[in-house]
Amino acid sequence: MLDPFHLPALLLAWGLVVLIWIVQLVHYPSFHYIDPAKFMDFHIHHSRSITVIVMPLMLAELAISFLLAYRSGFGPVETVALAMVIGIWLSTFLIQIPLHERLSIGNDSKVVTKLVNSNWIRTFLWTAKAVLLTFFIYKK
Repeated sequence: MLDPFHLPALLLAWGLVVLIWIVQLVHYPSFHYIDPAKFMDFHIHHSRSITVIVMPLMLAELAISFLLAYRSGFGPVETVALAMVIGIWLSTFLIQIPLHERLSIGNDSKVVTKLVNSNWIRTFLWTAKAVLLTFFIYKK
């Protein structure tokens, strides 16, 4: 039987998938094309703006994922989904945020490339989680 939180979890998961693919394919690569004289202001704007959008979604996803795992008795699908969310948080705070901190002091093409390449971790995890939840929910 489906938990009432499965549908919000699914909607949130696919919303984050759309967001991360836009960031991965459009936004982060565009860092390479920002005028170096304007990069610092751009990066400050990006960091503040994206945090306002992403952080509430990530917090909601973490809470719902934990709640679903707990309410399912840590069933396999819900536990894997929660592990994926934890992986996303670890990648965010251990890899992407430190790279953004390096970019906050100036444009560095190598750091931008590392940001783009390392962001595939989150892109894969969010996509895989959304697909997993979709199959699980529609299988029931």
